Amino acid sequence: MELGGSVAVVTGGASGIGRGTALELARRGARAVALADLHDERLAETAAALEALGAAALPVHCDVASDADVERLRDEVLGAFGQVDVVMNNAGVALLGPPDTLSMEEWNWILQINLYGVIRGVRAFVPHLRHQGRGWVVNTASVAGLYAYAWDTIPYITAKFGVAGLTEALALYLRPLGVGVSLLCPGLVSSNMADTARIGGVDDPSVWLQGMPLSEPVPPDVPGRLVCDAIEQERFLVLTHPESTRERVARRGEDPDAFVTEQIERLPTPPNLP
Repeated sequence: MELGGSVAVVTGGASGIGRGTALELARRGARAVALADLHDERLAETAAALEALGAAALPVHCDVASDADVERLRDEVLGAFGQVDVVMNNAGVALLGPPDTLSMEEWNWILQINLYGVIRGVRAFVPHLRHQGRGWVVNTASVAGLYAYAWDTIPYITAKFGVAGLTEALALYLRPLGVGVSLLCPGLVSSNMADTARIGGVDDPSVWLQGMPLSEPVPPDVPGRLVCDAIEQERFLVLTHPESTRERVARRGEDPDAFVTEQIERLPTPPNLP
């Protein structure tokens, strides 16, 4: 797919992976990029950076946990530019804590953003892409959507496994109809995601948190470049840490029982909370 002259929409587009991808889309000739985010100051800064690269920018205050907000985002983009070619459902948050003591409100918070936010983006934009018979959908999951790497991030892993399954099945549905699909599964990325992260279900968070058993983080321009490469080269899976991720996914596929046992032995023993 050619990115030159395209119109793109990126949720969570004001910072981190979303910003990195939006700017790379502009560098590759996208004529317009719509940015959806809740942080108005960052939206304005990223919109200015896009315009400096020669792309039109449409910053939209949008909560992906809201049906009305996502539908309004679609209407504003189509009203401004008349078409959409690339949709990146990227907005996400982190929630840590014991899955058996987190409240349902906490579970609902992360699932409404990380999983249902992607579903809302699909419902809002895919009919347009399908009817025009071309375009591309990128959904941001995580290595957490390919294998369970820890026990302290179970809500996040749950949501990202849902995104990975949704996106793989979406490829089966849309690619025969002319619409491409990519799944972004980054490892650690240097971003401001910690600003909105929450921990629940424990009185002392330090008792629950463990070190991240993942490779060193990459800057957010790396996944941005990789996503644009995947669209242009029509590839499904996008990895920021391909060697370690593929090796672990292969081991999991080869012998799931042995892989889970390995993970249990490798990780510290969880606290048995009251």
